[in-house]
Amino acid sequence: MDNINSLLMILSVVGAFVLLVFLLILLRRIFVNVGAREIAIKERRYVGAKMPPGRVVATEGEVGIQADVLKPGLHLIKWPFEKVVRKVPLIEIGADELGIIEAVDGEPMPTGRIFAPDRAQNAHNNFQDPIAFIKRGGVKGIQLRTLPPGLWPIHPYLFRVSIAKATMIPQGKVGVVTAADGGPLDPGRLLGKAISDHRNFQDAEQFIASGGQKGPQVDILTPGVYRILTQSGPIEGGSEAKPGLFTIRLFDATIINENEIGLVEALDGAPLNPRDYVAEPVQGHDNFQDGHEFIGKGGQRGPQKDILLPGTYYINPLLFKVISETAKEVKPGEVAVVVSNVGKDPSDEIRREMAAKVRQRMEREEREQAEQSAARLDKIDDNRTAEEIKAELMSGDPADRRLDEGAHEAYVVPEGYRGIQESVVGPGRYYVNTLAVSPIVIPTTNQTVEWTSGEVTNTFNPFEVISKDGFTMQLEVRVVFRVKPEDAPFMVAKIGGIERLIQNVMHPLIDSIFRNQASESSAMAYLQNRHEEQERAEARVRAHLLKYHVDVVNVLICHIHLPEELMKTQTEKILAEQRQNMYNAQREAEEKRIQLEKTKAHADNQRDLMAATVGVEIAGKRAEQRKAEGEGEAHYIQQTGRAEAEKVRLMGEAQGVAYREQVNALGSQGVALVETLKVIGEKGVRITPDVMATGGGTDSGGGIGTLLLLNLFRERLNMGANGEKAPVK
Repeated sequence: MDNINSLLMILSVVGAFVLLVFLLILLRRIFVNVGAREIAIKERRYVGAKMPPGRVVATEGEVGIQADVLKPGLHLIKWPFEKVVRKVPLIEIGADELGIIEAVDGEPMPTGRIFAPDRAQNAHNNFQDPIAFIKRGGVKGIQLRTLPPGLWPIHPYLFRVSIAKATMIPQGKVGVVTAADGGPLDPGRLLGKAISDHRNFQDAEQFIASGGQKGPQVDILTPGVYRILTQSGPIEGGSEAKPGLFTIRLFDATIINENEIGLVEALDGAPLNPRDYVAEPVQGHDNFQDGHEFIGKGGQRGPQKDILLPGTYYINPLLFKVISETAKEVKPGEVAVVVSNVGKDPSDEIRREMAAKVRQRMEREEREQAEQSAARLDKIDDNRTAEEIKAELMSGDPADRRLDEGAHEAYVVPEGYRGIQESVVGPGRYYVNTLAVSPIVIPTTNQTVEWTSGEVTNTFNPFEVISKDGFTMQLEVRVVFRVKPEDAPFMVAKIGGIERLIQNVMHPLIDSIFRNQASESSAMAYLQNRHEEQERAEARVRAHLLKYHVDVVNVLICHIHLPEELMKTQTEKILAEQRQNMYNAQREAEEKRIQLEKTKAHADNQRDLMAATVGVEIAGKRAEQRKAEGEGEAHYIQQTGRAEAEKVRLMGEAQGVAYREQVNALGSQGVALVETLKVIGEKGVRITPDVMATGGGTDSGGGIGTLLLLNLFRERLNMGANGEKAPVK
């Protein structure tokens, strides 16, 4: 009995244990506990309809893997007809990630499409409701909708999830987007048209639904973080990487440095007008950073009028090509002539009005300058009148007239028209779009061109000219000129610039003027009349260059090189003249020195001269006194003389009678001897000579008489000037 009881007891315990085990197994089959971070997948067995062909999960209770999942919590299942196939963890999407979904079941992919459109929209609640996804027409394949950060109970049999990193665009970079799916590009376009509301390509559904196009996109990504459907990486133990709808390429942002500008050329847009060189500007493109607005407002491809100033710009490099260029600077003493490639085409009437305006001003300036030059030349030219000179200067040159007929000034237009602008730009720094306008810098200060052997800027070789008498002369010439600011546009219109003016106009023109002028004069005359030749050349150069809107300041003949043989002859002549001038100067100096000495002596004897002058006056008075006394004395003497004369006459007559008688008695020699002896006796004259010389002659005139006469003659000769007797030696 006891054994039976023991056996029954054992059986009851075993039965209870078996029952407990059965109950535990039953409870585990009927009740399923799903953890907080997982879901459970059910499968229906034995009883139920078959799933349609190709279906992967059952949405209507068909036999097979069920579409609905068991979310966290305790769930009752219909065991043994249902069972939990597996539990899977929730899909976790990090803050810098997104989940890319590939549907294994659903409607077939539309023809030509790569990514599945989300027809169910929000009904499937981010793929958490597989039944709604299937019933609302979800499409098999990679979905356009992605999963944002968070924990998601995604059915692993219906959806394959791969994790992709969010797209990060760093500072200083721009993201260029290329779409792998969408409609075809419009004919003639390089980029897909801009689509609204796609939230920087984060809403791929909106992009496709709104007609987004396949290929490079107009819109770009600026620095930031974006959850964009790009290529993903595989999840842990999951599927392979999935291609993305968008591919992002990073490019450097456009940086325009200080003192630079950005010239922009659009690579896509509406076609450019064939008559335009620069596209018409559009508003609202935010310095070309909003390609959507640029294309939407009808922006044209080609060079753009708007420019980029210094700064950083996020521009689509596939839409715009940016070229950095240095800002233009107009220095003091310069102006910039602006040639505009944009604006209205000037009509023929505008051109005629401008040409007439310039012609009137030019005629007035030519007349005024010709009058001034004629007035100067009239003073040095004796062969022509001022009117004739003026007429010659006004007549001009045939080449100038042909140039005037071209009416190049007509290219100068008022503001707003295409062409050379009438207004110039003064000194300063300017951000100029050189694709739209071309600045030509023109100096307005004095410029110098020289024809010399020296090494300086704007230099040509000296002129080799032939004089009228056949000598070759070498002339070194300097021309100083300037362009007035108001004349700069017209000078550019006529010749193009300062370099072309010097090379193509001034050099040949001045060469010709000096050659012609030198051939009209001899070499020495040209040298001697250098100033006059310079004046004539300046007048001619001034008249010619005025037609090119150039103001000549002066023309200078710096040096004239004559032939050596001519210079030698001239030097000798000049030296001779210099010597003659030196001699004349010395003579004049000596004459002046003599005159100086006379003046000095006169000054030194001035006191004596005054004393003599007083003496002269005193002598004059005394002379008058003596004259009075003399007149009295003369009267006395006259009377006395008359008496004495009468006495002498009478005595002479008596003596003469006596002499005649003596001569008749003694002879002439005898009378002479008697008279001689009388004198000897009266005067005490020695008659005995120191040496006695006698001759043998018996002549009546010889002998002692002759000797006596000789002694008497010698004594008379020795008498002094005062009548005194000279001493006898």
